[in-house]
Amino acid sequence: MMTHRILVRDVLVLAAETAPARRDVLIEGARIAAVRAPSATIEPDTHVIDTQVIDGRDKLLVPGLVNGHTHSPLNVLKGTGDVLSHPAFMWLNQADTANRSSDEIRLSALLGCIEHLRNGTTAVVDHFPEQGFVSSDVDAVVEAYEIAGLRAMVALRVFDEPYSDIDPPGGLPTSVAASNPLTPPPLRDSLDLIEEAIARHDHAADGRIRLCPAPSNPSRCSDALLEAVRDLSLKFDTSVHMHLLETRIQAEIAEKRYNTTMVAHLERLGLVTDRLSCAHTIWIGDDDIARMAAGGAIAVHNPESNLKLGAGIAPVARMLAAGMRVALGTDGASTNDNLDMHEVMRLAVMLQRPGEPDRRRWPTAADALTMATLSGAAVMRVNGLGRIAPGAPADLVLHDLTAPFWTPLNDPLTQLVFGGSGSSVDTVVVDGRVLMEAGKITAFDPEPVLREARDLVKHLRARNVALHGLAAEIAAALP
Repeated sequence: MMTHRILVRDVLVLAAETAPARRDVLIEGARIAAVRAPSATIEPDTHVIDTQVIDGRDKLLVPGLVNGHTHSPLNVLKGTGDVLSHPAFMWLNQADTANRSSDEIRLSALLGCIEHLRNGTTAVVDHFPEQGFVSSDVDAVVEAYEIAGLRAMVALRVFDEPYSDIDPPGGLPTSVAASNPLTPPPLRDSLDLIEEAIARHDHAADGRIRLCPAPSNPSRCSDALLEAVRDLSLKFDTSVHMHLLETRIQAEIAEKRYNTTMVAHLERLGLVTDRLSCAHTIWIGDDDIARMAAGGAIAVHNPESNLKLGAGIAPVARMLAAGMRVALGTDGASTNDNLDMHEVMRLAVMLQRPGEPDRRRWPTAADALTMATLSGAAVMRVNGLGRIAPGAPADLVLHDLTAPFWTPLNDPLTQLVFGGSGSSVDTVVVDGRVLMEAGKITAFDPEPVLREARDLVKHLRARNVALHGLAAEIAAALP
């Protein structure tokens, strides 16, 4: 079988586990074939069709970043809400994401892919959708990632109990009950849809796209659902992804319902394993951090979203000190309001510093890069992802070191985390395929996507005007 080869010559290589060094990096097919001292020669190979040579002398090569928690339906909702608490945001969010066509679902996902690529993100965990779904919805979002070429874990959101954690004091108005977009679908219907979708799409695009069951939040799920999700993950050898303890009230609900913590209850159900990744994980104590660390579960820290919604600050420094793995995510674009993982990296470590007087305990730039690459790879359950080493998946990003914020180049790691942005991303490779080159996306044409997305929110809000009225009524009763 003939294969394509890429040689990045004499490039400065930076990864979480290795010090910066100049190397030649050879990619064959979908994987890194060699990382070696710079050389002037290219060895002949009869199994290679051709070799694309990239001059890396003024470039920095890093692993592609992994966005460990986002929501593709929210990619079109940048700038749609501010000064909203988590409950108020959630109701507005439902009004903005309901009743979308398959084309609109695909469009929103592709819009996010443009931003991911331009910011050097090569893999995403897409907690999808916001309400119940049908098979064609899943087809549309999977197709978007196939078109864009990104690596993706489509985490199929499921719930079977009310969202009591976002109810206003005194409960929902009676006028809302009949039209509530968060009315849970029947459990068996949801599980059948998830199993069908996983069977149809898991390992799509030569294994680049995975699917997994993803409870919305344990407080919105029965034990029967959580146990079924556990069993599905084992049956299909995939992950479990969920929101966890994003708000204080979610922790209080667990104490009342289970007479223990949410993490302790999940542990009793057999869910706290290395298959589990949990977005937010803010309102968690040291005992539960120890439980998650011992089980191999991963927290996905979303600092920008948590701050914008006033949800809290996750105890990341304590998690890392306990040996718990922490990945990073942007969350949805409506609570961020972008998909730039560079911002997430620096905020993730800087937020931990004001409350810790001993600077020796502060998370570092190296911690940030580990969280954004290796720990994100653990969420995706892809062996070798996040490394620049022979045999690792060829998911790589080249930064242009002639950009002003790289000049002078004093410390590549520090400058990547504390000063980096997507503005210097030059080339993006996923699974050995060049998706962006010289700052231009080549995997697909972004212009029609951008053009169609410009008026989408206006059309959605006109379509869902009644739901917006309900959301406004509820939000008025919320702090």
